[in-house]
Amino acid sequence: MRARVWVAIIICTLGWGTAGIATRAAFREDLGPYTILGLRALIATAAVFAYRALRRQPWPSRRLWGLGAMVGLTNYTAPALLFTLAVQYASAGVLGLLGANSPPVTAVWAHFLLPNEPLNRGKVVGLLLAVAGVGVLIATGESGLGEGGRPGLAVLLALAGVVISAFGGVHARMHAPDHDVLDMAGPQLALGAVVLVPAMLVIDGLPTGISAAGWGLIVYMALMGTFVPYLLFFWLLQRVGATTASLPSYLLPLVALAGGALILNEQVTALIGLGGALILAGVLFTERADRLPPPAGPGPEGPPDRLPPQRDGSR
Repeated sequence: MRARVWVAIIICTLGWGTAGIATRAAFREDLGPYTILGLRALIATAAVFAYRALRRQPWPSRRLWGLGAMVGLTNYTAPALLFTLAVQYASAGVLGLLGANSPPVTAVWAHFLLPNEPLNRGKVVGLLLAVAGVGVLIATGESGLGEGGRPGLAVLLALAGVVISAFGGVHARMHAPDHDVLDMAGPQLALGAVVLVPAMLVIDGLPTGISAAGWGLIVYMALMGTFVPYLLFFWLLQRVGATTASLPSYLLPLVALAGGALILNEQVTALIGLGGALILAGVLFTERADRLPPPAGPGPEGPPDRLPPQRDGSR
């Protein structure tokens, strides 16, 4: 892969991989899930439109608001809600591993919806290795939280988020080459905030009494866990296949596992190590099978405003 593509993949991996850790840390600051989601979406939306204003870009068209409603619901709002709720019942590391199901599901959606991205032998081998790795981890029946977890509910919520998010990513791939990155990201995040902020007010109430650490975590999740990787994900979609663009979902479990163990004292077992090794093998096979197509839009040397979205909400 080109170096710039790998840099984007790494940034997305670190941003999304640590967002789940930040979410669990925010729960320790007595923040409710809908408060986290609502404020995160609001700040991320403000960041997108502030960036647009700095670049003097026009307001998105009515058509883009309509497209953003569909893609934003499936690729940000619903997955973010499902994963954030799941973080209450399993560790950030375990949920990161469940999120590794995204590339296999994405490949299946892409096979049926994108004419130029059929499954091939290399992809199938890589995807089966990744699925096997995730299967090893799920088979342990552990939540990563000791006695306090509810792994069954966490798996149900997280896998529902994966299926919806994978469809949203492929749907975005169908339209991303025709639009500026910020034209796509702005409406999606804004419409996400329209849904999540009222939910926050109704369920959790006004966000008062938040500690400095709590605000720091929310801002981190909004910027490094949402805004930056969201734009880079669209940038990837404009230049690579949908399966390659979903590679952060393979790698973020390793970030979530390591960070969860070191920062939150989450549990890591030998079986989790085996699952992670299988996932990494799947990454290598999938990357080799999904060679970069000719760049869409301006290409890798294009202006940064053509650079161009989810899940546990942990991401």
